[in-house]
Amino acid sequence: MYNMNRTLVFVFSMFLLSASAGFAQRQVNKEAHFKRVYPVANQQLETGKAQQAVKNFLDLRSLDSTNCFINYKVGKCFLLMNGHKSEAVPYLEKSVVKTSAKSKDSYKESLAPLDAYFYLGRAYHLDSQFDNAIAAYRKYLKEEKGLDKDRTAEIEWMIQCCLNGKLIVDSPISATKENLGENINSIYDEYSAVVDATESMLIFTSRRPTSTGGFMDLDDKYFEDIFVSQKENGEWTKPVSIGKNINTEGHEATTGLSADGQELYIYRDDFGDGNIYVTQLKGSSWSEPVQLNDNINSPFRETHAAVSADGQTLYFTSDRSGLGRMDIFRSKRLPTGEWAVAENLGEVINTKYDEEAPFIHPDGKTLFFSSKGHSSMGGYDIFFSIEENGKWSTPMNLGHPMNTADDEYFFVMSADGKRAYYSSSNGAGFGGKDIYLVNLDMDREVPLTVYKGEIVVDKNGKRPTDVTIKVTDNETGELFGIYKPREDNGRFVLILHPGQNYNIAYESDGYLYKSEKLFVPLNTAYFEINRAVQLQSVALSK
Repeated sequence: MYNMNRTLVFVFSMFLLSASAGFAQRQVNKEAHFKRVYPVANQQLETGKAQQAVKNFLDLRSLDSTNCFINYKVGKCFLLMNGHKSEAVPYLEKSVVKTSAKSKDSYKESLAPLDAYFYLGRAYHLDSQFDNAIAAYRKYLKEEKGLDKDRTAEIEWMIQCCLNGKLIVDSPISATKENLGENINSIYDEYSAVVDATESMLIFTSRRPTSTGGFMDLDDKYFEDIFVSQKENGEWTKPVSIGKNINTEGHEATTGLSADGQELYIYRDDFGDGNIYVTQLKGSSWSEPVQLNDNINSPFRETHAAVSADGQTLYFTSDRSGLGRMDIFRSKRLPTGEWAVAENLGEVINTKYDEEAPFIHPDGKTLFFSSKGHSSMGGYDIFFSIEENGKWSTPMNLGHPMNTADDEYFFVMSADGKRAYYSSSNGAGFGGKDIYLVNLDMDREVPLTVYKGEIVVDKNGKRPTDVTIKVTDNETGELFGIYKPREDNGRFVLILHPGQNYNIAYESDGYLYKSEKLFVPLNTAYFEINRAVQLQSVALSK
């Protein structure tokens, strides 16, 4: 018994010695581990590879959870990750427990720098904790003595955005939003959706692994490609690539689609220059994109373009000389088909902050766009302005729940004004940026008529090809627009405005001229017309 006890004591003592040695070894390894992993994680963070960096910083944090500097780094990583930004809050709260103006970017550092208060404010801000965000921003302004005038103005603007957010969230608009679902969205980024006036075709941008070439950007995201989905039985089909004519190994992104769905405007990176192109639907495939002229594209970056329903006006964004960094411009189409010299939309629309993603509604006067200025809640918010007699109204924030403290953009509205599509990275979707459908509870009717037509087969069972549709004003003879039916199915869409008397003429070689008169009363609300148009072939004499 005595020997057995001595044996047990010996074994237990050896266990304690082994555990102590392991613990000591762990302490020694901690510094070595920090020295090895920290530079890698920091380099990943500095180059925008936040998803890789956060794993390494969390690994370091597992060895020292109270290290304020590492908590600060983890929080910064989450703030860069769409869908995960709210996860930054608890780490940044821990980071400000101990801060120092002398904090150095080193694996040996344990104190967070003073700008941890700024990032904590940003995390609260994005999480709609507006009062906490204001407190953190003000703490940063108080503690950081070396801020210059521009940086101070930036923080004060963020505080104002928080105040805007409190008001907007407290007065939500009557609308419901829904994620477009797994047929459209994925764990990767989907955004910039465009639809035709019939909402039967959805074209959007995605950064998924099937991207042409399979290349990844510096931020570890796949290059942008364009995808197309059709609506069948009320559901969006699985999207397919728009085709090799458009998608290349570089970046391609959707920006605008004509009302009839036959003219698509796209963005190409062009090695960092950024330009706008246009492609035409020919049958069931899209033509090789053509770069727009020098009145649209410039040595600066052009990132987005949308065309009016009549095809005569282009709204686009550029960081050329303007009122701010990225401004909205407008160009008219010349009789030659080219675009005229562009004009800046002016200080009512453009601010000293960025404006992006313009969309002109089919009514021809309501402009939707995203802005970091005006009454933004923070980041990009969606606004709208109405043009009357050549003057734009003061932009109005579209409101909550569409707008959040994070970025919302690429907003397009249905012709009847009842639905809208937009992109958000609010973290409530499948991952990254997702595309949402908004159902708007609006009493106001959009005063326009959507004329949906189809050129049907003639008495000989043949569909006329190369049909031209000319719409003119019966009273003035002024040409309203020239349109072409789709080559594959003969369908076309016309957007007609109230208070006008139209003449709609159909012409095609080998067929008799056909026309109809259509008067749209001034007080007409939203209305749809469906027509099957049959042209009579010309009987050639022998």
